[in-house]
Amino acid sequence: MQLLFTVLKHIIGGIAALVFIAGLVFTGLGIYDFAHAFSEFWHKSGADMVGAAAVGLLQGVDLFLIAIVLFVFSLGINILFTDKPAKVEQLNLPAWLRIHSFMQLKIILWEAILTTLVVSYLAGLSQLKIQGRHLDAYSLILPGAVLLIALSLFFLKKGEK
Repeated sequence: MQLLFTVLKHIIGGIAALVFIAGLVFTGLGIYDFAHAFSEFWHKSGADMVGAAAVGLLQGVDLFLIAIVLFVFSLGINILFTDKPAKVEQLNLPAWLRIHSFMQLKIILWEAILTTLVVSYLAGLSQLKIQGRHLDAYSLILPGAVLLIALSLFFLKKGEK
């Protein structure tokens, strides 16, 4: 039985490492989007330049937020499955990252994902407006999803007290 737990701990550690690598990839993509957004200043002029740069910067921020979600998830999994709590305490993490249960990790991730969804929606909305397209009912799907997730998070936190 001890062997099974040891193997599972290593598998979970591998999963956390892969999630961390995915965060690094998203960080690289965010840097690329930022560089591309700044290059719009030299390749375009007038309103096209401002619009393309604004959308590119928002998309870059969105990729960075996704990377943060992945980093926090990787760190949370590592903290929850480490068998040396003393070493975790030595990390001197901020209070909001002192994770003791899956519920705490879930709440942190929900909050980060909500922020990511809002920025993603703003990037898409900006792109629609810059392209001169009008909003339709499909444009309200993401804000509706954000509202539902925010309400569920609110009731989850309220029920915890």
